[in-house]
Amino acid sequence: MPTSATAGDPATRTAGRRYGGADPTERQARRRSALISAGLDVFGTDGYAKASVKSVCDQAGLTQRYFYESFSDRADLLVAVYDDCVDFARTSTIAAARSFLDAAIDETGIIDASEGIPAEAISDAARAILQAFMSALADDARRARVMLVEVVGVSPEIERVRMRAIHGWADLILMLARGSRPPTTRQRLASVGLVGAVIQLMVDWYVAGEADSDIPREPLEDVLDVCVELFVAAHGRLLN
Repeated sequence: MPTSATAGDPATRTAGRRYGGADPTERQARRRSALISAGLDVFGTDGYAKASVKSVCDQAGLTQRYFYESFSDRADLLVAVYDDCVDFARTSTIAAARSFLDAAIDETGIIDASEGIPAEAISDAARAILQAFMSALADDARRARVMLVEVVGVSPEIERVRMRAIHGWADLILMLARGSRPPTTRQRLASVGLVGAVIQLMVDWYVAGEADSDIPREPLEDVLDVCVELFVAAHGRLLN
């Protein structure tokens, strides 16, 4: 209970005040979300190296003091933007997998898929699922740039974040292919290799589309075809 001395303090009276129907925690969450959205715009358009805290704040329409209530520095924001891009792509990927599984799925992943995708459906499933992943990047050049280019080689800390995401994708592949059956070491390695192949092919596709690139950009449908063949072959020989 406030004392008589603090009850009249304006800072005390306004600390928990609601504005626009939102309490302070909700307003901070909104500002954080706005900064992540602005970070996607700035990092995904101008690049991380050219970005500044001020440019992100200007894009978000916020002062810099609000930046530091949610993020310690630009790199901290880059991780949040990258994680948001990964979550977006993962949600699209899982949605595409839904019809191929006799399983309960929610936004956290596959909850109960004891056998994984049936072998006879692997080719169609691989095409639908990979197309959803690729479209999540190809339909928004900002997400593609952040996920494929801007996070690479920034710092050891961000490399660990990127590797965590790669292994998260590999776990998803194993879950789709095998359900709840424990994978072998070879199967884990194969799933990481598949993720690496898809990511590198998408990097090549993205970079080839840049104005200063001397590498021809292959049609995304051809990239998809190759990835589907890789997944089908790996499923038949290693993952099943």
